[in-house]
Amino acid sequence: MRKLAEPPGAHTTPAAQNARSIPMTNPAETEIKARIGVHGRITFAEFMELALYHPTGGYYTSGSPVGASGDYYTSPSAHPTFGAALAVMLRNMWEALERPSPFHVVEMGAGDGLLARDIAAFIPVLSDQLAQNIRYVVLDRISPTPNLAPDTTTTNRVAATGVPLRNIVGCMLSNELVDAFPVALFEVRDGIPREVYITLQDGELREVLEEPNTPELIQAVAGVDHKLPEGYRGEVNLGMATWIDEASQALDRGFMVTIDYGHAGSDPYSPHRPDGTLRTHRSHTAGNDPLSHIGAQDITTHVDFAALDRVGGESGLVGIGIVSQANLLGALGINRWLHTLRRMELSQPDRDANMMAMRDIIRPGGLGDFVILVQQKNTETHNLDQLLPAEKEDLPPPPLLDPAHTPLLEGSYPHATWQPPQTWNTP
Repeated sequence: MRKLAEPPGAHTTPAAQNARSIPMTNPAETEIKARIGVHGRITFAEFMELALYHPTGGYYTSGSPVGASGDYYTSPSAHPTFGAALAVMLRNMWEALERPSPFHVVEMGAGDGLLARDIAAFIPVLSDQLAQNIRYVVLDRISPTPNLAPDTTTTNRVAATGVPLRNIVGCMLSNELVDAFPVALFEVRDGIPREVYITLQDGELREVLEEPNTPELIQAVAGVDHKLPEGYRGEVNLGMATWIDEASQALDRGFMVTIDYGHAGSDPYSPHRPDGTLRTHRSHTAGNDPLSHIGAQDITTHVDFAALDRVGGESGLVGIGIVSQANLLGALGINRWLHTLRRMELSQPDRDANMMAMRDIIRPGGLGDFVILVQQKNTETHNLDQLLPAEKEDLPPPPLLDPAHTPLLEGSYPHATWQPPQTWNTP
């Protein structure tokens, strides 16, 4: 659903011209100010929840943020080989589970449904039998856009804030979901961590630092084993533990795949990140002012994958691998598909567009640096290598770009796809 527009994940689209409109009176901002009027202040987490998910004025409820005309693009919107590579891993998961029927794939935070569409389109190319047994569930708190989701005969759409499912045998999947869970913020002042609250001063939203009152923040700061420098800012993801516990409760037997940007180190509060990781994204531009453009800009933070793996373990999930997106997609076949693409009968502009987009989702310093955590529950799979295709396996040709994907080549190099007008008739 979301991505950074500055490292890690730097990949802007110059062709993006249409900024999301800001209504004169945004319902999310109105509600935020009303709550502050009653309580004097609200936590940053409460502010972030309203700014992103207010029923009528939240960022994710008031438009489509992904694509050339949105605020960012994602791996699924860049090229369908992202979904195709995941389809290869899903096929191997199905075989590792001894080909259960049905085999459920639950995509949490499915957004516009494009990833679901691309996976569902490639599954029959890989295995007719899996295509007959797979049941894809598109799960999001906002109802996905129907015209991008796959055929309804194999896909169920569920609108829910949690994971209201049970007895799943298969795979729980998410792409760029956890980074937009509300966070508590803190800042070190006079050597003491203070919690960031949002209040009103002269009618304008302002930050204020006070005694921490959020239990998760207090616990996280207490667990830091080194002195944080003056002015250091950090975040605590408040929804991560509950979410992964719900996902684990839904999964009876199978796998959990979490894809996002973040860090997998043991120290979530490294001195190398003194300003924290909270960023905003609007019109393919990163910022750091969450109190502006309420309802019209994304707000995200990096995911602490070490913590996610740990809390998953407490809920019954066993980690079998934390790898970069570039490494896993390469092992799943994208490097071979790049080679195949060179031999396919395509026009030069089409070949260039597909080549650029496929490389973009594995590019170091960009989407290739995203992190993928794979966990299992009640399976005999204990190593990520067991879910990879054999080196000599003949993979089907790669899927190609279609109008649903973001035109990265056209956005970055408009001249590359320009065709001269025909000014005379040819015989």
